[in-house]
Amino acid sequence: MVDSVANYRYGNAARLDIQGLVPTDARSVLDVGCGTGVFGRDLRAGRPDLEMWGIDPEPAVAAVAEQNLSRFVSGFFPADLPQVGARPQFDCITFNDSLEHFVDPWDVLTQTRELLSPSGVVIASIPNIRNYAVVRRLVLNGEWEYRDTGILDRTHLRFFTRSSARALFAACGYRVSQVVPLNVASGGRAVRALALFGTRTVEFRALQFAYVAHPI
Repeated sequence: MVDSVANYRYGNAARLDIQGLVPTDARSVLDVGCGTGVFGRDLRAGRPDLEMWGIDPEPAVAAVAEQNLSRFVSGFFPADLPQVGARPQFDCITFNDSLEHFVDPWDVLTQTRELLSPSGVVIASIPNIRNYAVVRRLVLNGEWEYRDTGILDRTHLRFFTRSSARALFAACGYRVSQVVPLNVASGGRAVRALALFGTRTVEFRALQFAYVAHPI
C-alpha cells in the first residue's frame, strides 16, 4: 500500500492511445486498475453521457477516483464488484497495463465475459516482453533485472509476447479484431537498424500492444 496518491504510479495517465479504441457507441465502460481515474475522466470529457466505472485495490486513490468517475469500486477485480444479481453489463472493459498484475489472467478474462453486454468488447494494453531492450540484455548479458517501472516492473506476475497474448484471449473465448503496437521506439542505433527491416520489426520495438477482443 502506498502512503499518498503522489507516490502511486499506476492509472494516472489519460492513455489517449486507448481512448481512441473505445467504441464510439459505448454507453458504459469499466476501467480495471483505474488508479486515480484520469483515463476515465478524460474519456468522459468527450462523451458527457458515458457511465464510467473504475475499480482499483489501492485505498490511497479512492478520494480522487470518486471525483473523476461515475462510480469507483475500491477492491479487487472481479470479486469486489457488486454481487452477480446486481452486476451491470458494460459495453467496454479496459485493462490499461493491468492484466499482467493478475496471478491468473486466464480466469480474469473468462469471468470478464459475464460482465459484458451482448456487443461488449475488452480492450487491453499489455507489455511486450519481446521488446529488443529486454531480449538484448537477456541474450547478451544474461540479465533479467526487475525494475520499478516498465516491462520488467517488479509487480508484474505474467509476461506476454504479441502471439502469446492473442493465445490468451483465444483460450478464454475471445476473437481479437485489432492489435495495435504502442510506444514504438524509433531512436538509437540498434532501433534504427531494426527499423530498416520494415514493419516486421515492430514487435521488437513496441513497449506494449493494445488488443481489442470480442467474446465468441
